[in-house]
Amino acid sequence: MAHPALAPGIGREYDPFLFASIGEDRHGHPLTVISALAQSDVDPWLEAVGLARLSRDQATARLCRLIAALPGGPASDRSVDAIAGELVALLPRIDKSAPPRKAAPPETAAPAAVMTPIGRFGLGAVALALLMALSLLFSTHTPPGADQIRPPLAPDQGHSAKLSPTGSDYHP
Repeated sequence: MAHPALAPGIGREYDPFLFASIGEDRHGHPLTVISALAQSDVDPWLEAVGLARLSRDQATARLCRLIAALPGGPASDRSVDAIAGELVALLPRIDKSAPPRKAAPPETAAPAAVMTPIGRFGLGAVALALLMALSLLFSTHTPPGADQIRPPLAPDQGHSAKLSPTGSDYHP
């Protein structure tokens, strides 16, 4: 039996049908559509999709045959036709011309596994820009020419480096 997430076209819209009560089995236990289909070795989810694609009359006839074929059948005073008709009314209607929808990806999938190549490129570009911005923010600024090393001034050169006054105050 396939899990509903693996079967195309399966969604919660089938739950009212699959979990609806047919009645009780011959032992007095509740019998639902899903349990009756599973007892018949029919995949409940795929059968629900198949029934929804049929006309109401065809779906009712098919479900009648499945219910009637159950060992012991449902212990009910209602006819199998009436039970099947009520259950088929719970099925969602499917547009036969529409292509079957794809199953949703599992929720446990890693985000990187479903990311497109363009998305990965964009994520990488953003990360690179962020790293460049952080390196500029935390780098030290040095003025131009600061990387040139100058020899220290000699002690006697310190006085000669002073500017001599010009004009009349100058006495050699």
